[in-house]
Amino acid sequence: MPYKIVSRSAKKLAESLSNLLQLRVRRVKHDGLYRPKRRSLIVNYGSSITPIWLQRARAVLNVPSSCASSGNKLVAFRRFREAGLSIPEFTANYDEARPLVRAPLYVKYKKKRKEFRVHVFKDSVIDICEKRKFRRERRPDCFDGFIRNHDNGWVFARDNVQPPADLNELAIGACRAVGLDFGAVDIIWNEREMKSYLLEVNTAPGLEGTTLKKYAQAVYNWIRNQP
Repeated sequence: MPYKIVSRSAKKLAESLSNLLQLRVRRVKHDGLYRPKRRSLIVNYGSSITPIWLQRARAVLNVPSSCASSGNKLVAFRRFREAGLSIPEFTANYDEARPLVRAPLYVKYKKKRKEFRVHVFKDSVIDICEKRKFRRERRPDCFDGFIRNHDNGWVFARDNVQPPADLNELAIGACRAVGLDFGAVDIIWNEREMKSYLLEVNTAPGLEGTTLKKYAQAVYNWIRNQP
């Protein structure tokens, strides 16, 4: 059940699971005509909307309410704080933040030497990637070291990744705090403090290559272990 039926990653995951299970894995709309059978297993890929038919399913990965909590950064940060997780300073108070624009959440910038995306499934880390800059000759003209996205010249790499000692525990704790069965956790590492800080959990991460295979295998193993 993807947040958007046109999601390429959800399509790839369904295809990979179909190959592993040797049966058709359907993609369904939360507002469509689908009606699950009592034996149906639902993989919710980023949808925060709870369809009325969901209660009929046998089991669900990532209930929509948890995806909603993760997608609301203010709610997520409060859950992280309640769980005692390492996060940057934040506030919802405009006067306290003293910014130029009004917003529901303000997060204080934290210097980082490294940034990671940690994929968690059922309290286990299944994949770790590190966000790195393109080679200098491949950087776009608008390169900005403070904006770390693909369009600005950053990519996820998994070669020679050296995870900080506190990375896995923080990533698993993040998913637990918002009630997720799986998620892609973005974490930064501050070299001066030798400490990791949690930024967010993505419930519909882009999947391809090795990461896609690891997610498909993790979901497949979960399916096979259902009573």
